[in-house]
Amino acid sequence: MKKPASKLLLIASMFAVACMFTATSVQAQPTDAEKAAKKKKQEEAALKKYDKNANGKLDPDEEAARKADAEKAKAAKKKKEGK
Repeated sequence: MKKPASKLLLIASMFAVACMFTATSVQAQPTDAEKAAKKKKQEEAALKKYDKNANGKLDPDEEAARKADAEKAKAAKKKKEGK
C-alpha cells in the first residue's frame, strides 16, 4: 500500500461497507399526522364493523365485542409466536 490511490480506495471501501450496515438499521419513524391518520382509520373500521345499531358510536355491548375480538387476536398472535 505505497500508493496514495490504494489507501484512498481502501478508506472509501470501508466507508461504503459501514454505510451499508448503517442504512439498513435506520428506519423512518411515522410522523404524528401519520399516526393520527392511522388511528382514525382504525377507529372508522371498528365503528363500521361493530356498530350494529348504526348510531355512529360504540355502545357498551359493541365495545365489549370489539375488546373480546382484540383479546382473541392477541391470544392467537401470542400462540403463533410461541410455536
